[in-house]
Amino acid sequence: MFRRMDHVALSVRDMERVIAFYRDLIGFEVVFDRTFDEPMARLIGEPGTQVRIVHLRLGEAVLELFHYRHPVGRPRPSDARQSDLGLSHIGFLVEDFEATLAHLRGHGVRFLGEPVEIRPGVHVVYFYGAEGEVCEAREILPQA
Repeated sequence: MFRRMDHVALSVRDMERVIAFYRDLIGFEVVFDRTFDEPMARLIGEPGTQVRIVHLRLGEAVLELFHYRHPVGRPRPSDARQSDLGLSHIGFLVEDFEATLAHLRGHGVRFLGEPVEIRPGVHVVYFYGAEGEVCEAREILPQA
């Protein structure tokens, strides 16, 4: 029945800021931008729903962004941690780990901790996205 995972979705406070972050910093392309009301109201069981939905594509991956005008979303707790239950991060496979780090640092991106070679040839770092969501950059080097 199920063939593959299709997308990851985020509800966001500032759509333009989030689009700019993922488009300009990570390299996503905007492929869909539309506002929904009554059909989404029925889908989520919330009368009066108004939401803008934007799809961003990077390769085969899609990041779906939601900005609800109604109902207004509740913020993530300010003390949310990587170990908290639920979606923990959005993972990106990268080439040239050090250049990726320099690129992120050059744009003032905040990191949770330090970059780590988690196992031989696999480099990982966690960083914060535009609205505090946790993202992962991971490079897997070919084994000799």
